[in-house]
Amino acid sequence: MTESLRTAENETAVLSWGAGRTGQLGNGTTVDSLVPAQVTGTARGDVVRLSAGGTNSSDSFALALSGGTVQAWGHSSSGQLGNGGNTNQTVPTTLPRLSSIKDIAAGGQHALALDTSGQVYSWGDNAYGQLGNNRTGDSRTVPDRVQGMPKVKQIAAGVDFSLALLENGKVYAWGRGVHGQLGNGSRATSSVPRQVLGLQDIAAIAAGGHHGLALTADGTVKSWGYNLYGQLGNSTTKSATVPVDVDWIEGITTLAAGAHHNYVITSDSKIWGWGNNQYGQLLESDETFDNNISRTNRTAPVEIPRLEGVQHIAAGARHGVAVTADGIYTWGHNGEGQLGNGTTVARYETVKDLDQGSAIKSVTASLGGNTTYAY
Repeated sequence: MTESLRTAENETAVLSWGAGRTGQLGNGTTVDSLVPAQVTGTARGDVVRLSAGGTNSSDSFALALSGGTVQAWGHSSSGQLGNGGNTNQTVPTTLPRLSSIKDIAAGGQHALALDTSGQVYSWGDNAYGQLGNNRTGDSRTVPDRVQGMPKVKQIAAGVDFSLALLENGKVYAWGRGVHGQLGNGSRATSSVPRQVLGLQDIAAIAAGGHHGLALTADGTVKSWGYNLYGQLGNSTTKSATVPVDVDWIEGITTLAAGAHHNYVITSDSKIWGWGNNQYGQLLESDETFDNNISRTNRTAPVEIPRLEGVQHIAAGARHGVAVTADGIYTWGHNGEGQLGNGTTVARYETVKDLDQGSAIKSVTASLGGNTTYAY
């Protein structure tokens, strides 16, 4: 691990770095930041969850949950900021009509929130029914309730689909299905929630760009949807319309899905990853760090020894970020400064951005864009 200079001046604010063109950094500007910067008006100790969406850096946005309320900033052409308008925001603004929220999820251009009673709310783009309101082709600029499910305990959002984990351990999905990402045996779009086939006793879910992951109660992982890069982890590149078993791994405690690659943490604090590896997302050793070198995507999980002991991990479009006992580390693609080390050079070994004194507990990254967040 190589260390870069520490840049955070404010030890209490949420931090962001990387692409900033739509205001997704939340610092009042629309310029990229190659080092960690403060998200305006946020108190790190108050934020319990942060989720970042977008299909690329030109439509990225972010949500933050604190005190049961939700703030949003960044791109909003489809109403994904949920404030009743379509204007981009460069600083966090509070969403109306949401209270007692316990989970949030930012997708490509839509978003979800879950309240303490188990009800799901959705807003933003609805081209493929990803809002779950029995409509397609429109958008909604304020949150509204998703009907047709029993109590929900966790939500996740992909580029153009949505997932909900029910309290009874089953999983529902809705939105676009062309890659099988709804997991119901079909490639059809669904504008209402439908059960993902064959999943029960599920403990957690995660959504990548066009694929889903589910953690079973016995510590194994199921996957479904798009698989061009091996992101289903079943030793193939064939997409699946129903859940399949991820190879090898067991004893999993945490899931992290990126656009086309994934990480998991095991009960013995080891990290495994699979899927897209073109920019060194899986941190495999390589004799050269030349950008033109073609790296091998991994269709089954590989252990990542350099990340052993990581406490929290997130996968972005083409990079990774993790929290350890002594700081934050980043690696992978860096075209817009998403590694936070003051450069735009890709790194195939980890870069240290902040030391232990920064007291960061969690990290996240834009689903399809190049922005990183720490809180």
